[in-house]
Amino acid sequence: MSTGFGIDPDQGLSEADELRLVRLAADLGYHSAWTPSGADAAAFDRCLRWHQASGLPVGISAVPASGRPALFYAEQARRLWDATKGRFTLVVGSGRMPRPAQTMPPYLADLRERLPAEMPLYVAALGPLMLAVAAELADGVALNWCSAEWVEWSRQTLTKAAQAAGRAVPQVVEYIRTAVDPDPKLAHGIVAAAALRYAVGVPAYRRHFERMGFGEELSRIETSGGAPSSAFVSAIGAAGELGQTRRQFELLAIGLDLPIARILVARPGDVESARRVLEECRPTR
Repeated sequence: MSTGFGIDPDQGLSEADELRLVRLAADLGYHSAWTPSGADAAAFDRCLRWHQASGLPVGISAVPASGRPALFYAEQARRLWDATKGRFTLVVGSGRMPRPAQTMPPYLADLRERLPAEMPLYVAALGPLMLAVAAELADGVALNWCSAEWVEWSRQTLTKAAQAAGRAVPQVVEYIRTAVDPDPKLAHGIVAAAALRYAVGVPAYRRHFERMGFGEELSRIETSGGAPSSAFVSAIGAAGELGQTRRQFELLAIGLDLPIARILVARPGDVESARRVLEECRPTR
């Protein structure tokens, strides 16, 4: 199974440690290296460093459309496409765009016109409306924080929309947040905390988690201040000891064309924690 990996700058790893991890990932057989992005050029520069250090294809998932005009991202993407000799994928999310199902199509059309014709353009999508946009306009779709059941539902929804539009079904990729630690309770807590930052802090993600059936769980957490259940954590991320976490990652990867192990470390800058994730989720040869 082809597998990508992702390093988020909020994990506090140094640039040198990131490069060492990227080279390790290439040696382990990973397909590609991915990073999230703000509304600036930093992620594009990070991808270029990673590619130069490892030769791996690189991807950004996702730039926020609300943050910059299409022209800005197109210029950065073209620069990276040329520098990597065509080994770059751009994912665009709506960010804080109002009514994204209506405002994203013209934005994507403008962006597509400015990009190299061969460059893959993906769309970040959670619900049926944005999946339909991706089916009609994108080469791929990037899911986020999905249970295995929701990956299946998303693929079915995407397939129907693509068939209705007379297009091939876009590729389906997703970050799978993964924490590996000798203390499995600590690893579960890391994934849970990352999930709750989205589920209780971002309205669109709150609706997403509720659609997946976690409304009562989130209400309980907010009311009592308790911790998420182990069932909640295992449904949306992979966490545990070395040798015990891979199975959960593989279950969450079912139905994806490219699962991306997004590294969560035990504490900021913990390169050994990051290395454990890469070792645990290494692709099968």
